Amino acid sequence: MGALATAPGVLGAAMTTYITAVDVMTLLGCKENKAYETIRAINNLAKKNGQFAYGQGKASKYLFSEKYGIPMDVVNAVIERNRG
Repeated sequence: MGALATAPGVLGAAMTTYITAVDVMTLLGCKENKAYETIRAINNLAKKNGQFAYGQGKASKYLFSEKYGIPMDVVNAVIERNRG
């Protein structure tokens, strides 16, 4: 399957657009309760701005990155490492 994955015209794996509590705990160095509180705050911000709010336990990685000033490449690296 290795050759097929790199063949021209083959799409790669889907990019993750959300962040989870485990990701937030890693990035902010906080405990689980604070991570879920942060996710709720980001989802509330998304709703307020008329944007898509994820379900329970997930939030937009883009809003998270913007709100906390963490570069997107760092956020993506943590997501990739946590989802392995």
